[in-house]
Amino acid sequence: MQKIAGGTFAAAVLAASSLWAQAQTTDPGVELAFMPRTMTVTLLNDGGKYVAIDLKHIPQGGTCRMDKDAAIARMGLGSSPGTTRVRYAAGQVSAGGCPFLTAFDLPDADYAAARAVFLHMKDDAWKKIDEIKKELGAKWEEVTGQKN
Repeated sequence: MQKIAGGTFAAAVLAASSLWAQAQTTDPGVELAFMPRTMTVTLLNDGGKYVAIDLKHIPQGGTCRMDKDAAIARMGLGSSPGTTRVRYAAGQVSAGGCPFLTAFDLPDADYAAARAVFLHMKDDAWKKIDEIKKELGAKWEEVTGQKN
C-alpha cells in the first residue's frame, strides 16, 4: 500500500511537471513510465542539479543512480539516435540517488520496457477501481456522486 501511495504522489508530481514540460516543447508526447531496472544515468540538466539529501552538487554530465520503479516522464527524443529523453520527478529518499527533475536519456528499448510497466500498473489500478465500485454499489454513488 505504501508503494502505491508513493507512486500516486510521484505520478501527480510527474503530471504537473509534464504539463510544464509540454508548454516548453512542441512534442505532445509526454508520457509517464516506471524505471524498468536500477541503473546509473548521466545528468543532462544545464548547470547540473543540487542533491538535498546528499548535500552535494552533481554537475551536468555527472552520474547518479535511478532506482527500479522510479517514476519518470518522457520528454521527447534523446540527444543521440535510439534514445528517449526522460525526466525524474520524485523526491529522493536514499543517498546516491538522482535529484528532483533530473533529465537523462534512456535507450529506446529501456524506455519501451519502462512504459510497458506503467501501462500494466495503470490497467491493474483501473481494474481494482472497477472492483471497488461494484463492491460498494450505491455507497460509491453516494460518496462520489457518480453512477456505476
